[in-house]
Amino acid sequence: MKPFPQKSLLVIALFYSTLSIGQSPKNVSLYLKNGSIIRGKVLQESPVYKIETYDQSQWVFQHSEIEKTVPLKTSNPNIKYKEKGFVHYTELGPLAMSNRASNGVTTSAFSFQTTNGYKFNQWLYTGLGIGADLYAVQTFVPVVLSLRGDFSRTGDKIPFYFVEGGYGFNATSNDVDNLRFGGGSTFAGGIGLKILFTNNTGFVIGAGYRFQRSSVTQLNIEKTEDFNRLTLRAGFSF
Repeated sequence: MKPFPQKSLLVIALFYSTLSIGQSPKNVSLYLKNGSIIRGKVLQESPVYKIETYDQSQWVFQHSEIEKTVPLKTSNPNIKYKEKGFVHYTELGPLAMSNRASNGVTTSAFSFQTTNGYKFNQWLYTGLGIGADLYAVQTFVPVVLSLRGDFSRTGDKIPFYFVEGGYGFNATSNDVDNLRFGGGSTFAGGIGLKILFTNNTGFVIGAGYRFQRSSVTQLNIEKTEDFNRLTLRAGFSF
């Protein structure tokens, strides 16, 4: 048998080197037997398993420590899911639905709100929000306690829920004698989507239901009015 030519060995080595250079590192969720989960790109699989997380930390594990690996969709390395800390939301949009006021006017509305608070984990963010709801016949300044949570923690599109409740102060200007507007309780709830750009900064859109109670007193006779709306929101968060 003729010895295998050294040039052939060199060609084969160069071929496999070219293949390995052309392949992008794969992203995985690495499940360890101790219950931990490491997410990042695989740098080495043999003889030990080496993985680099998005903060560029490198971890090395023996195969006996690994329970399983699950491939991840490639995501922007500049995006880092925020586990906890300060989070800000600013949102605005229409409050849509047919609703007649006491004078028979079919009202429309526009809402603006800013919220600042603290995120404790994936499922719980709590903050204090203040805004302005501009109806055709009345204006409110809602002050609410906001609760939010994320349905996912991976990728650049994060679906979330929101629930809010508080009091809407009536800021309607009034030039009519014997007519007074009052505020009342307010509530909102719905779902949304956060599209991340970099780190935890992103664009948010959402839809849900909003309720606002008010009172109108004329000639010492008080009447209660309820505004029920479909809320559509768009804004940003960081």
